[in-house]
Amino acid sequence: MNEFPLYRKYTNNETYFKILSENEFEEIQKVGDKVLIYHIEAIQFPEKLRIKDMIDCREKIWIELSEEEYEQTKKLFLSGRA
Repeated sequence: MNEFPLYRKYTNNETYFKILSENEFEEIQKVGDKVLIYHIEAIQFPEKLRIKDMIDCREKIWIELSEEEYEQTKKLFLSGRA
């Protein structure tokens, strides 16, 4: 059983995830000089599979990270310094 929240990022260091539960996560994405933040609640089965894959770090697409790294990156993204 996982203890939430869990933190992940894509290997490109441009998208970060805070997994709140097996059905919910926050995504922070840096696109050029814009920062996009999404709050996703998985309703359909494919969305739930995506969260499971993130939790398990399947296919080496996601990397585990600490809460501290996630929060620092979020602050940098939002301040425009990243």
